[in-house]
Amino acid sequence: MTGSRGPAAASAWIPLVVTVTLVQAVLALMSRALPLFGMPLTASSGMPPEAVGQLSSATSLGSMLFFLWGPALLVRLPSIRQLQLGCAVSAAAMLFCAAGRWEGLLIAAFGIGLGYGPSTPAGSDLLMRVTPKHLRATVFSIKQAGVPLGGLAAGLLLPAVAAFFGGVDAALVTAAVLALVAAAALGFWKGTVDDARPAASAASPFRHLLLAPVRLIGLLVHAPRLRLITAAGFCLGVAQGVLMGFFPVFLSDHAGWSLTAAGAAFAVLQGLGVGGRVVMGWMSDRLGDPVRALSGICLASGLTMALLASIGPGSSPLWVIVLSSLAGLTVVSWNGVFLTGLAEAAPEGRVGEITAGGTFVLFSGYVVCPLLMQAVIAATGGYAIGLILAGLAPAIAGLALMIGAGRRQR
Repeated sequence: MTGSRGPAAASAWIPLVVTVTLVQAVLALMSRALPLFGMPLTASSGMPPEAVGQLSSATSLGSMLFFLWGPALLVRLPSIRQLQLGCAVSAAAMLFCAAGRWEGLLIAAFGIGLGYGPSTPAGSDLLMRVTPKHLRATVFSIKQAGVPLGGLAAGLLLPAVAAFFGGVDAALVTAAVLALVAAAALGFWKGTVDDARPAASAASPFRHLLLAPVRLIGLLVHAPRLRLITAAGFCLGVAQGVLMGFFPVFLSDHAGWSLTAAGAAFAVLQGLGVGGRVVMGWMSDRLGDPVRALSGICLASGLTMALLASIGPGSSPLWVIVLSSLAGLTVVSWNGVFLTGLAEAAPEGRVGEITAGGTFVLFSGYVVCPLLMQAVIAATGGYAIGLILAGLAPAIAGLALMIGAGRRQR
């Protein structure tokens, strides 16, 4: 069965995947906007360039809080409505950037992360109900390809808007408008695949909300396969969080690239990530086991982070572009496989909760690691050691997955 409406859902699932992917891209664009303009935003606020890590951490913190309590708080709200709400919250959060103060930017980053939150549980719930089983990893990876697609759009579109149409403020307003357009586009699907409200919990609303984080983490820890996938996702998120939070500033502050050039390299990274996520999902479907796919991706991610540490002021543009492309294929291309593994291992009817819980653990790395990276940069005076340390986490996870797989085969 491909969805709640049988054959009707089967004929409609492709355009729904396209819509959900584009919404994912817009929400990702919102989350990339502040780090992309890290140099001018930190300078105008009187902060050092490496403080951009605080914005990335605030965004991830907002998403984490949604993953913990959002699914329980919005349990009666259909998934499409949750996605629309997320777009609206992200757009409203951009208003806090207008004050030009660092506190306002942190609030904006937090609000953008909060609005991004529904994209994982609500989007996963929709796709799990309409996607054919043999294509799930591919379709989930297509949906997650919306994340680097949004980063690609951010790298190409927003610096151009800033350069030709009124500076950074104009670019941030443009991002907010795109989020509102995405919310309106979701309205076309209301009543077709998502018109049933989930059943209310038997527990009291307050107790249900209070115990939601305990239930989520308990589910992940209890099942060995979920525990293994979640741990691998956390380690992969360490490298991805550092790369997404610092790459444009790394190229501008460390390698001496202009904002436009750094944005173009960031766009290359994100553009390769779009195709990379689809390829990784296809490979996972061919292997028939997301855990096996994740083990190889972990090792590739760790190696790539070590290579990125070689970039310096004298690096050739070709070398930087080659490594940006490699990072797009490895460091940012695993999320769809990760979510597929969680969704397939989730108990019946709990896909949204499990993907939210697993992504909460993943985003905890997104919160902590950029702050640690800022401390490492301040202590060492450079970026290389931080990049290498961030790459060790997925490399170790990849080895652990391979060892665990070998033991299971015996």
